[in-house]
Amino acid sequence: MPRPHPILRPVALAVALATASLATVPVARAQSAAQAQAIDIPALPAAQALQRFVEATKFQLLYAPEVVRGVTTKPVSGTLAPRDALARMLEGTGVQIVDTGPGAATLRPTAAAAAAAAPSLVGEAAAAQSIMVTARKASERAKDVPIAVTAITGEGLRRRGASSVTEVLQDAPGVSSYDYGSGGPRVAIRGISTSLGANENGYYLDDLPFTGVSVPIAPDVRAWDLDRVEILRGPQGTLFGEGSMGGTVRMLTNNARLGEFSFAGQLGGSRTDGGGNNSGAKAMVNVPLGDRVAVRVAATHEELSGWIDDPVKKASNVNTSRIDTARVRVRWDATDRLTLNATYWTFDGSYPQGGSGATDAGTVPSTLFSNTSKYELGGVSAAYDFDAASLFYSYSRSSLALPQSGSFFGGTLVSTIDIDVAAHELRVASNGKSALRWTAGLYQRESRRDDKFEFALFGLNDIGRVDSTARAVFAEASYSLPGLPLELTAGVRRFQDRLQSAESSSGVARPPADNTFKSTNPRFSVAWKATPDWQVYTSASKGFRSGQNQPGASVALAGPLGISLPAALKPDSIWTYELGTKAVLLDKRMTVEAAVYHSDWKDVTVRIPIGTTGFNGLINSGGTKTDGVEASVALDVSPALTFTLAGSYTDARYAADVPGTGIVKGKPVDEISKVTFSGSAEYRFAAFGDWQGRARLGFQHQSKREFPSFPLYQAGDAINNVNARISFERAGWTLSLFGENLTNDNGAVTFRTVQPLGPGVNDVYSTRLRPRTLGLELRYALGR
Repeated sequence: MPRPHPILRPVALAVALATASLATVPVARAQSAAQAQAIDIPALPAAQALQRFVEATKFQLLYAPEVVRGVTTKPVSGTLAPRDALARMLEGTGVQIVDTGPGAATLRPTAAAAAAAAPSLVGEAAAAQSIMVTARKASERAKDVPIAVTAITGEGLRRRGASSVTEVLQDAPGVSSYDYGSGGPRVAIRGISTSLGANENGYYLDDLPFTGVSVPIAPDVRAWDLDRVEILRGPQGTLFGEGSMGGTVRMLTNNARLGEFSFAGQLGGSRTDGGGNNSGAKAMVNVPLGDRVAVRVAATHEELSGWIDDPVKKASNVNTSRIDTARVRVRWDATDRLTLNATYWTFDGSYPQGGSGATDAGTVPSTLFSNTSKYELGGVSAAYDFDAASLFYSYSRSSLALPQSGSFFGGTLVSTIDIDVAAHELRVASNGKSALRWTAGLYQRESRRDDKFEFALFGLNDIGRVDSTARAVFAEASYSLPGLPLELTAGVRRFQDRLQSAESSSGVARPPADNTFKSTNPRFSVAWKATPDWQVYTSASKGFRSGQNQPGASVALAGPLGISLPAALKPDSIWTYELGTKAVLLDKRMTVEAAVYHSDWKDVTVRIPIGTTGFNGLINSGGTKTDGVEASVALDVSPALTFTLAGSYTDARYAADVPGTGIVKGKPVDEISKVTFSGSAEYRFAAFGDWQGRARLGFQHQSKREFPSFPLYQAGDAINNVNARISFERAGWTLSLFGENLTNDNGAVTFRTVQPLGPGVNDVYSTRLRPRTLGLELRYALGR
């Protein structure tokens, strides 16, 4: 009888393999399955590892290629029986061994892996319960983490048809977001948002932070080739550091995959009501370079039409834009324990006639600023597994260039901001699922900001530079009490920042400023995990930002008017107290999350008008107080039909009057929507032939935003954004038809800026949604 090939993959057996009915496959064996032998196989893509295993042991295996596609085996080394070695290699991979005789077996997916791979059998709400997150810098299921966290997978982003991460952030309760249309989205988490000072909410690409020097940075990351987006709500100052006061947004990209070539490409076209045609192209390629190295490259290009008219120039649709992004990731598994990664990301956006700001009549504002946005972020990281603990190091370097120019008060204003930031983080964390889990580390950031500000009408020609060196040490530990369903967590971060600045006005140097800011930031939480599917948690946590120096242009304008401004702004900090719960109900068909919280934000930096110049200085205020409630639910009505709903109520108010401004105790905080909610309905169906269909309807609502700091400014409007999408998929191809802003809502997304142009003449404008846009996309994917 001829001996079968060590790895048998006959097409004729595909059905039998899928149903794991190969329990009696006849095999020949060369040695006893129990006989131990020396085996040394590193972590590899499963197909390669199993080939080595079979060649070394003469063990007989039968499996279908799709069973191990995308699977990486565990390393195994030592003197072991082949069957034991195979079990170690496949532990936790979702691949099950079915013994068919001495020295022989077939491989099939575990029940959990099969369910995850079969959306026709499992609803989206149930599948989401297995999403893994790293909110505590360790891999855990989102539903098990005692933190308010929403995770949106890359597949979820694709089903939504999201172009940018900003579009989906409001799907998380307690979060509101909008895009200026000029490469700088605005994000508010639990009533925390400001355009002054360093980042008020954390913003990360993988483990690399976006952080500014006295200016918030939240780049317009495009939603292409992402693994997932995590939105952590509540201060995350212990583990994520400065700026994570309202919460932290983490955009996790797909890493390069070893031993697997993959490709994805997408072409799209659409038309905007009252505007023109839009087009876009996206691509990704993953290339393995041997067994231990792989490179992944992703890029996007978009040309977006304008829809806002300029009656003075008699021009239509002037606010066109172009967006180009690229990302490269290189992975090198240097040993079975050491993994090295390198990342480079760039964003280049051009907005020659401003962004999405328009008057109520749909025309460009008179104070129109042309700008471009260019971000770059690069870094390297290394992770080493010591069995009991893991060591991690990352280095990142980012830059932002933001030139602007335009007319203001009848003069020409030219402003440039250039920011460079280098950050290091070294941390060690426990491995495994022991009762005590811990993380500790060190952080250092060095940054530089260069400013140039010219406004000849007011005699301003300022050049400034700010250098900042920040250091921190942090630790956090969680302990599960033996015999009790309680988890206790405590952590602390000690932070210090030295800020030095030098400025000159029309060639005359001002006295340099040198300030040092320090902060200690603890976090405590208690989680009662009554069952594996229900927990209640409470926490108290502190977030913080460093201080900043007063802008030189503000000092130059305020002095002649007799207005005194502080030379430096104190750091601000926030304490948040939270009670939350997470539950899985209805035989795992429903997930529910809810939380109530109170936040006390101290020493918030606010603007103070400098006379009638239209410019402002900065001062510390008495802070804000926020009470909020948020909830979300996902329900699988059937395996094919899923509903989601998320909402929040955020009562954020100023805690004290601020003389010289419109801020009065009890007034709403600038730019915060009191009510937000979002929802979706998704239906999956067999379309025609072997094409599968998916239809999705989604909506987002946010109540009006105000800006009490400036009494002249007017409130915005409540905004309702409805979108729909229907897709047909087959053998890697996806054809999608979509509609965005279907109700054509053209209200003021944010407050209405009121800029005096002369006696009794004002320029009134606000950011707007892109009008109704209908389009078509075609995508092809090979592998992951």
